Amino acid sequence: MRFFAFAFIAVVSALSFNASAQEKPTVGAFVRENLPDVVTRNITEAERVYCYTVEMPYDNYQGYTIDQMAVTGFCGILNQQQVDILISAFLQNKNSLSEKSADCTIVPRILIRFLRGIDSTDMLFSSPCPSLTFFYGGGIKSFNAEPSAEQIGGVADLFEQSKIDFVSPTLLDQVFPIGVPQTEAQKALVAKSNAPKPSSKWNRKPDGAPEVTPAQAAPEQETKASGWNKININKK
Repeated sequence: MRFFAFAFIAVVSALSFNASAQEKPTVGAFVRENLPDVVTRNITEAERVYCYTVEMPYDNYQGYTIDQMAVTGFCGILNQQQVDILISAFLQNKNSLSEKSADCTIVPRILIRFLRGIDSTDMLFSSPCPSLTFFYGGGIKSFNAEPSAEQIGGVADLFEQSKIDFVSPTLLDQVFPIGVPQTEAQKALVAKSNAPKPSSKWNRKPDGAPEVTPAQAAPEQETKASGWNKININKK
């Protein structure tokens, strides 16, 4: 696995990109202007990132699919360094994509799924017709990646080398998008993420000011709305 990480870095390092080890990579203006904010946010703030090998399904295909493509294997879980490299090399660098229309047919190779909460953005690598295609909420947007064709193909080759047979995680009871910690490690993670942040100066209670309890605040809240579904959407 360590060799794979080094090879992965070597393949995309042929592209010039500006992100340093101390900087969190961002999505460049050209990509942002052509994708909804939520699509790029799922990528830059992903909590889990998975890789699948895919291809166009043959007639009467009955196997597992993702974005209407046939899933041919699972190629791993990307760590943060690998995610940052992908963003820096292909989405941040304006020289990695072309604004011209490509005269070729997309050939699906690998699909990267960025998960944030229970939302996701999918990024498809196509080669030898070099392109990046994004799937979100039923929408599709493709970018011509001809300037980085060699790196697109190299990344696809590397991930395909690490492919293993795909087994449905749902079938294995590995997917429970219920938002409830199940193990002690999960509980510790939630506790860490919910730890109180230092309060802003203007939010701090002045010295000697009385405490306001939920019971004291309740009457004012009840005059505004009552019930979980009583939301005043017309209030300005």
